[in-house]
Amino acid sequence: MEQKKAREKGRAEGREERALAIALKLKNMDMAVEDIVQATGLSAEEIEKLK
Repeated sequence: MEQKKAREKGRAEGREERALAIALKLKNMDMAVEDIVQATGLSAEEIEKLK
């Protein structure tokens, strides 16, 4: 059971990292933050922090 939880946690972290990478690319393409929120599921605050 512990192994299953650890595996799911790793997958969730990977999904979030991927969403952040995509959000950064979209932000660098001058896409509106509201559109990035919809596309990635991240919060506007998370997107604003990206550099």
